[in-house]
Amino acid sequence: MMRLTKENIQRMAEEPPLTLFKQGIKSPETLDKYTRTLRYVLCTILRDILDGDFEQRVQQLVTYGKTEPKWTLDLLLSLSRMLRERTELSPDNPEYLNPVSFGNFFKPIKKLFDMNDVYVSWKRVNVTYPELDNVSETYGWTKAEIQKMLKHTNGTIDKVIILIAASSGIRAGGFNLNWGDIAPIYVVDGKLKMVDKEDENNNDLFIAEKMFDVSAQRTNTPQLQIACAMLQVYSGTSEKYITFITPEAYSVLLDYRQEWIQRIGRHPKSRDPILLKDGDFVRRATAISIKKRLTRILNNAGLRDHTRKNNNRRFDVPMMNGFRRFWNKSCKESYSKESHLSSLIKKEYMMGHRGLVKLDRNYFKTNILELAEEYMQVIPNLTIDDSIALRETNRKKDAYIQKMKGENYTRIQELERMVSELYTRLEEKK
Repeated sequence: MMRLTKENIQRMAEEPPLTLFKQGIKSPETLDKYTRTLRYVLCTILRDILDGDFEQRVQQLVTYGKTEPKWTLDLLLSLSRMLRERTELSPDNPEYLNPVSFGNFFKPIKKLFDMNDVYVSWKRVNVTYPELDNVSETYGWTKAEIQKMLKHTNGTIDKVIILIAASSGIRAGGFNLNWGDIAPIYVVDGKLKMVDKEDENNNDLFIAEKMFDVSAQRTNTPQLQIACAMLQVYSGTSEKYITFITPEAYSVLLDYRQEWIQRIGRHPKSRDPILLKDGDFVRRATAISIKKRLTRILNNAGLRDHTRKNNNRRFDVPMMNGFRRFWNKSCKESYSKESHLSSLIKKEYMMGHRGLVKLDRNYFKTNILELAEEYMQVIPNLTIDDSIALRETNRKKDAYIQKMKGENYTRIQELERMVSELYTRLEEKK
């Protein structure tokens, strides 16, 4: 029987407050964002209150929180009042702060206090937040705008970023992808089939894909057709979920893989990052570097001049979320073989949501190929190249026609059999 005794209890070693703060954040993008915001608050806004470098200021704030909780609460309320005054300025004012961004100043402080056992009455702080009554309505990118972006790309990596974002709807943090997070899905005898992954020593799923093709050719089976590719987002975390990319995006990804091999001098392994920083070393591209690439593309394509509203700092079309909204709109407007409710739940899954209600994740179970079947209905709307989208639509029509021909042929044979049996019976009666 398992028992914990007093002698088994070990005293945890005291870690520096900043170290505990970083340990409490799993996402690299969130950690970078929270650290930058915390540094700005402590070293800029509170520069006359705290002393020393960034780490020393973190230590001081935590010490104040433990030894002088009332003073710490007054500090947070004063910070809230100062920021709230900025939200009341005119949007044209350089000091204007959008109420949407108000809470971002307090999130890293709350995380710092939570990880260092500092109690603060956050209810007192939360009630001082400004009302979100000036949130402007935003939209998603259109297919025409995404086509324009592709004309102003600088290399295959830019096209990969745009097409993956548009065809999967992932967030900026979702680009923290490894080659092992991608798996092609084929159409075999009218059914979807995934390729079994090879082990870590055999150059991941793309080698398996080639072996699968060779095997098919040796057995004289019909040529495999790529249906889509599975994408595992936030792999290795509790937030992981499955979505997909179009054959168009997968084809460009394969082109980029060849460039990846030429740069690094070897085939990528499953745990190698897909998107790399510039250089000849395997260094993962960060969310910030990806956003910088997109910013350059949008500026060169002239897609930022007409999307800013009333000289506001925010745009009518958010840079990354614009792709996510394009994906969501395309999916919701597409035809589905499933019931309307079932289709919506599956599409919510593919966005990384829990479903329409919290219990959907527990009671509405679905596997990867079922999700892929749903995604297949949306591919024409998510394909950016009109010629590819047209070919995909025509392929589906041809497949439907062939299916109907087969069904009609079967029905005709059945009718002929019934007529033959009836004729035989009549002859016997005569």
